[in-house]
Amino acid sequence: MKLIKDPVHGYITLSDWELRIVDTFAFQRLRRIGQLPLAYLVYPGARHTRFDHSLGSMVLAEEFAKSLGLQEDDARVFKAAALLHDIGHTPFSHLFEEFLIERGYTHEEIGRRIISGNDELRLAVEGAGIDIGELIGLLEGKHRLSKLVSGPIDVDRLDFLLRDSYFTGATYGVIDVRRLIYLTKIEDGEICIDERGRGVLEELAVARLHSFLNIYFHHAVRAAQLQLLRAAEEYGGELTGIAELPIEDYLNLDDFAVWCMLKNNPKSRGRMDALSRRILPKMIFEGRAEGPHTASWSSEKKREIEAELAETLHLPAENVYIDSSVVPPLTKYGPAELTIRVSGSHERREARSWILEMTAKPIYIVRAYVDRGVGGYNALREMAQKFFTSRGLVDGV
Repeated sequence: MKLIKDPVHGYITLSDWELRIVDTFAFQRLRRIGQLPLAYLVYPGARHTRFDHSLGSMVLAEEFAKSLGLQEDDARVFKAAALLHDIGHTPFSHLFEEFLIERGYTHEEIGRRIISGNDELRLAVEGAGIDIGELIGLLEGKHRLSKLVSGPIDVDRLDFLLRDSYFTGATYGVIDVRRLIYLTKIEDGEICIDERGRGVLEELAVARLHSFLNIYFHHAVRAAQLQLLRAAEEYGGELTGIAELPIEDYLNLDDFAVWCMLKNNPKSRGRMDALSRRILPKMIFEGRAEGPHTASWSSEKKREIEAELAETLHLPAENVYIDSSVVPPLTKYGPAELTIRVSGSHERREARSWILEMTAKPIYIVRAYVDRGVGGYNALREMAQKFFTSRGLVDGV
């Protein structure tokens, strides 16, 4: 038994089979992938990693397993899925996932490929008595426990809200996770929550919304990330084509490796030097869009809009950045995806409240930035506002 001290959950115990998975190169790589890329430039303590988060997710899976009374085999595959749910992340987490999405992939798909295709990890999983097919099926959403790994109240989001709140110092994500776990049941193969847990469900929805708006999409955090993305695009090569890399080459890329690649390349060195000094692009516009049109902007579409905006602002295109961010809803299909069980009976109904209704809607944020030092920011703000509103790219400012 291995003991690990975690600031969020206290002591984490790893059994022999869990330790064998954790000790693989693929899992240790997660130590070098930040949970919130470059957020430390705004929240200095936000240096935690996908490694910490994956261990935390496993802890919550263990608590769910005990509360639900799962059999040993189900508990084991559930914990393994929680431990490995982020194994396929790109360097800089969701930031570089843009390069996967544009090639038709996600980090979840890459993760399943790593689990089945990396010999060291596959053997560690099989050595734990876990069927690879069942594990992959759980991660694909084909298991009765799948929604507790990827769903409205999954171990992933419960841990990252607590963890991100702790390390940033922002208290938006402080929620009563244990109450939610104790009041969650599986009935007829369906995840449902005792009606006494309605309050913590609402608490979760609000905490998640504020975390996105104030941490993940903080304007300065996004400014730094846009600078890093532009550097990676200028570098090109295996970074923008990361989706096509062989598994072993993919696993050799992490935040440290990519930072050094970008820092040492003449094409991207200038932007990396600016990041090193915290010289970030300055926001000159922010607006909201009611429709989903901004969510589908490809890199090519953003470059097109940037070029048009740059011409309007009389600036070189390389000094202008467009950001379209989407705060996803708590549930994919509305509050009906959450089921409440009436206490003391077998009656079940949709979880409805005005808070859950409001947080069931995505929020589309459009921003424009320019490099520091261009000057005349007030005039640039006025021109940018006219640009976006006249083209119908936003619905409100």
